[in-house]
Amino acid sequence: MNQINVLRGVMAYEFKMQIRRRSLWIVFLCFAALIFRALLSTFTDHTGTGLAHFPFFSLVAYGVFTTNILLPIPLGVFLADRLARDQRTRVDELFTSMPGPLSIRIIGKYFGSTLATFLPLFVCYTIVIGSLLYYTHNILVILLFLLDFAVIVLPGLLFVAAFSIACPAILWVPLYQFLFVGYWFWGNALAPASGIPTLSPTILTPIGIYMLTGILGVNAVPWVSQATPLEGVASIALLLSIAVLVLYVLWGYLKWQQARQ
Repeated sequence: MNQINVLRGVMAYEFKMQIRRRSLWIVFLCFAALIFRALLSTFTDHTGTGLAHFPFFSLVAYGVFTTNILLPIPLGVFLADRLARDQRTRVDELFTSMPGPLSIRIIGKYFGSTLATFLPLFVCYTIVIGSLLYYTHNILVILLFLLDFAVIVLPGLLFVAAFSIACPAILWVPLYQFLFVGYWFWGNALAPASGIPTLSPTILTPIGIYMLTGILGVNAVPWVSQATPLEGVASIALLLSIAVLVLYVLWGYLKWQQARQ
């Protein structure tokens, strides 16, 4: 029970510290405005007459996927300074003196700060889906949105969150943020036809291409046009497994650091 209380305490602290950042909300709302405008333009170009004539199931899935092209970027950037802030404000020393293992504190930090960053991100999604609801006049948009969010978006976000919390333990935060933004476009949006080696056609891509194409049957990018449901499930399993592995490596590294002090 004591460990559960420690976990709740760490999660509550991380959640409050992250959710109070004004820059977090401002940046996500700016991204939402850009995505909203681009999404409407995309559908208008495809149909010529507006969103209502686009296939309903594909409309929602493609809308969720299109939004996921950019929104993980601010999530990764804003999560990158969580460990550095604790060290700078000496909060890590306070946590070390508290009862409870290091693993509980890492899990609390991960889920608390990630959940807080999810909220403005989720608000951005609801703005986009709200526009689809307005154009389609179909309440099923909400149910499909929740399903598509869980399948397409959530595994990749948990993957990104794990790396963004763990990697700054050994990298300077601005350097990691710069590398992460570059990785996101290189490993997710770069077409293999460009001649540059990229992870974008593999199941390791967290943007959700294989989930969109393999599980939901919606083709969005030419380089992954015939994915199978098994490949979609494998992509989800791989992303979540790597996220767990990254947090485990972070636990081992921080434990090694404590032993040296």
